[in-house]
Amino acid sequence: MIISIIGLPSVGKSDLLKSMMRTLGEPKRISFGPDFKCTAFNDILVLGQYNDSTFSGTDSWRYSTVETGVFENFINFKVKDYRHIIFEGVTLISKLKFIAKKFDAKFFLLTTNQKEESVRNKLRRSKQSSKWIKSRRTQLQYLRNDGFLQGHLLVRENNTLEDMDIIKSEILNLLV
Repeated sequence: MIISIIGLPSVGKSDLLKSMMRTLGEPKRISFGPDFKCTAFNDILVLGQYNDSTFSGTDSWRYSTVETGVFENFINFKVKDYRHIIFEGVTLISKLKFIAKKFDAKFFLLTTNQKEESVRNKLRRSKQSSKWIKSRRTQLQYLRNDGFLQGHLLVRENNTLEDMDIIKSEILNLLV
């Protein structure tokens, strides 16, 4: 199964994935060429390598990784070696339809209420322009309305640590 965690900045995508990674066992940092830095946990591959930086994981991947055919070839090859592949962030959001067409997949779209979003953006000193955020909101709304993705897209509110724990448990149960 391929699992993606998507949403606007500050909804907790990276925090959720990092929390999950702490439960998956001993991480092994691996690279597939210069573009695909990943973290393996036995038969689970997490796309990206995470640290304390705001922009780690797939956010640190070069845009050349999402060029037509490059990411698709990578996933077609790696899905044979790993039982599950997990990623988060907006870098690969344009690849969701490809993934949904070819693989068993779930896409967790995290949301927060406006008050929580504002608090989190201030805490992380967000520098994204309102125009950029608006374009991401529009992009995510298109995904929500895409009939093809409906069976794959799971919208989850992530305002509290309790919310995050519930979502984390839901995803971890898919990995069993």
